Amino acid sequence: MNVETIEDLFGSRLQRAYYAERTHAELCSEMAADATAGDFRDLLEDHRTETDDQIGRLEDVFAALGRRPRASRTRTVDGLVESWHQHAEAADEPAVPGALEIALMAERLEVRTYESLLRLAGRLAYADDVVEPLETNLAEERAALEALETIQTERPVLEAVGITE
Repeated sequence: MNVETIEDLFGSRLQRAYYAERTHAELCSEMAADATAGDFRDLLEDHRTETDDQIGRLEDVFAALGRRPRASRTRTVDGLVESWHQHAEAADEPAVPGALEIALMAERLEVRTYESLLRLAGRLAYADDVVEPLETNLAEERAALEALETIQTERPVLEAVGITE
């Protein structure tokens, strides 16, 4: 897609967000299946369901703009998936990010994506049928990120006192 206008930029970022969410849905399922910590697994399973709703909202945004949903690959998202596959193959390698770190990176990417889309939507004065689904997705992504950060904070404390599951 050639990006020549702000509308083109919005469309391009929307397609990338759609790709990210669809890919993240699959990644959440894979990560949840392999998770050993119950709180982390539950969070991933819940977020997988939430991600399906987010995909539907993005499809609504495409419809509001008179476009068919289309995903555009991004190297960043593909890199997160590759990191997960490396983690699954070499779990004891210190240079390979762990599942929690990968989930945190994915959520941070999605938060930034929605913030960017909302800034562009504001500049374009898009109506509520475009803005509200993006705001809802952003709020859910921020909540998921906060929950992951809580796990990240609590896990070392629990391990230090000998509590593992």
